[in-house]
Amino acid sequence: MDAVRLRELFEHIDAALEKPTVLDLHGGAAVAMLGMSDRTTIDIDVLPTSVFEDASLRRACESAGILFEPLGGDLLEREYLEVIPRSTLVLPVASDELPYDDVFRGRRLTVRTPPAADLVIGKLRRLDPTDVADVEFLVGRFALTAEELEESFARLPRRLQRDPVIEDNWRYVWEDLLGRR
Repeated sequence: MDAVRLRELFEHIDAALEKPTVLDLHGGAAVAMLGMSDRTTIDIDVLPTSVFEDASLRRACESAGILFEPLGGDLLEREYLEVIPRSTLVLPVASDELPYDDVFRGRRLTVRTPPAADLVIGKLRRLDPTDVADVEFLVGRFALTAEELEESFARLPRRLQRDPVIEDNWRYVWEDLLGRR
């Protein structure tokens, strides 16, 4: 799915929803909706901060032709929507001063993304080549400063700030991608 396909899906989901719904995007879908034209993804990752009625969203996804919370999602070759478990999430604690950005607003559906700096920090667990491209796009597109990224990293829960993989990937982003020492 690219941004055009995502928008189509959101329109179909919006038309089928019975209740007001807010989906907070993460991952590739968020980056695509923020303007990375060549970014594609098979899944729509939504944050646990999303607000929806399970049955209503499930029916709307089915109506739009995508799966909702399928088992073995990472192994599927079909489009699907899933809520990221809090236990696997790497994302700074939300800040009242940095509101989420609306990327789609329909009759009943609102789709938002965290601030770009938070999405960059959210890539630090894996940081594979696709994630590096996402980070480079977000930093360039939103002219993110080192200070914005530092502030976002500081809002990560302490246990994540001390995770060796996240620390190492943060150092890579900080030194190699941003040229900071």
